[in-house]
Amino acid sequence: MNLNVKKLLIRFFEKYYSHQHPETALRYLPVISEITKANLLDSKILEIGSGSLGITPYLRKEIEGIDIDFSGPQTKLIKKNKGNADNLPFKKNTYDVTISVDVIEHLAKERREMTIYEQLRVTSKLAVIVVPTGEYSQEQDKILHDYYIKIFSDKNQFLDEHIKFGLPSTDEILVWIDKSTRKLKKKPNIKSYPLLNLFVRNILMRTWISRSELIYYLYMKGYLLLVPFLRLANFGNCYRRIFVIEFSS
Repeated sequence: MNLNVKKLLIRFFEKYYSHQHPETALRYLPVISEITKANLLDSKILEIGSGSLGITPYLRKEIEGIDIDFSGPQTKLIKKNKGNADNLPFKKNTYDVTISVDVIEHLAKERREMTIYEQLRVTSKLAVIVVPTGEYSQEQDKILHDYYIKIFSDKNQFLDEHIKFGLPSTDEILVWIDKSTRKLKKKPNIKSYPLLNLFVRNILMRTWISRSELIYYLYMKGYLLLVPFLRLANFGNCYRRIFVIEFSS
């Protein structure tokens, strides 16, 4: 790639798409839509498993985050709390909104139900959970991880954990939500729908798993221009599901 063209591209994407990546955008933008529809954009928001950036490159407002590790690119928009997802150090109903995006599948199976319980416990109005689910998603992760090892001669931590712990099923998530809300004596309105067609995700991930700087940059930034269209790819067999739990006052 011509050096001057590369500099112009970097300047453009860093100005308008700082710290954004296409597959990450496809996880977070539906969450923002749900928060917006509930008129809760200006409310107190907690992201569980936020890492160093979480939803902030897309939401662009101050939130609180909880995680065991905040290394990586930094932002002033996250108030950091160290802790575990299945033992949140907050009182009941502390937050109007809580979100958990691609977190549950990284936890051992015996911790997952308590993680959902804890999220719903500290939520007063709206909880959003985004998580990869199902056998087809599990199979794709295995294939992609084998491909990653072939290209880089090393494991990918996130894909490796998906395979090690296994992805939950939609029914499991719904059962854990039901059991948690009953225990908490909360009355939920629950909806769930699929996110990101597996064929489309396969293209995105295989572009990401590349030693070519040009191809990798295409994934990291170029596909961001296509996100408005990629957001429509929620048909057929999908990689993730979003679970939206609203509580009546």
